[in-house]
Amino acid sequence: MYFPYVFGRASELLALRSTSQSCLSSGLVVPIVEPVITKPAALIKAMTEIGQRGQRAVIVTNPYQGELKAGASAAWLTVVDATFAAYPTLVPGFMCRPGVPYAEVQAFLAKYANRDVAILHLNSGLSNASVNSLAQVPNAVFHIVLQGKAPSAHLALLPHAKTVHVNDNFNKQPRNADYSGQEHFTDHHRLYSQFGVGFGDYTVTGAEIQLGGGPPGAVAVHLTYKCSNDGNLWMQHFVSDDVDIGVGTTEGKFLQAISKFAGQYHSRVAEFGTNGAINDYLQNHNNSHFPGLGKNKERQIHHHIERVNYFLLTGN
Repeated sequence: MYFPYVFGRASELLALRSTSQSCLSSGLVVPIVEPVITKPAALIKAMTEIGQRGQRAVIVTNPYQGELKAGASAAWLTVVDATFAAYPTLVPGFMCRPGVPYAEVQAFLAKYANRDVAILHLNSGLSNASVNSLAQVPNAVFHIVLQGKAPSAHLALLPHAKTVHVNDNFNKQPRNADYSGQEHFTDHHRLYSQFGVGFGDYTVTGAEIQLGGGPPGAVAVHLTYKCSNDGNLWMQHFVSDDVDIGVGTTEGKFLQAISKFAGQYHSRVAEFGTNGAINDYLQNHNNSHFPGLGKNKERQIHHHIERVNYFLLTGN
């Protein structure tokens, strides 16, 4: 199983809604959402759409980053809990991280005692005995280890059939202009059963949170493909020719980047695959249309999830 990890920003939630329509029903993909935005409307819309289709997604209920750095408000929790109540396939998640006492984990488990839940592990300060107790909780269906940040003693206690490892495979650069060519992304899609029931990644955004941003110097399109030589997933970066702020327009830079992709795609269809995000890029290229930078990010995430799902379905 594949667990794409996103942070609940607009483009990420739109990508999840697109993949809910196209591929989440396979049951092979279970998105994880760590909310970082105070206003819950977009999150609730994505949860509702996924829940209405009877699909699964893990939603972290104790967010701590971005606009929710001080924690979720009572109003936020009320609407999120109401959505959980309406859609039983949604999975409440709890982040065990530094400074979070075991008593809070117990309170979470008591609150959601009658439904599936997920425990996320990120450098927690829990004792071995506490982790052993969590490993025995029957309705904790997933133990999700983030970025390998759990001691070996904890990993040894977690049940193999419930353990998921999420790693940051995206080699983030300071500027879009710094991306170039293609690079290895992961082989976990072929090997994850050695380590647990599933694997995950932070799609094409990486684990570092960045909210907002100004006009880009360069526009980049990061697209996942299955390398025909080694069977692994690679990432190819298509970067605009204009890479400096004040040179050219954002629209022009986007069209430059997707022109490079379109020039290669038709001879590499088996590697990139075919899906709605790819079709949208090709249509934008043919029509010289710029849909906005948010759509660019949404399509990269959409394509990444679809490409992994297709591999899990077919082996290709």
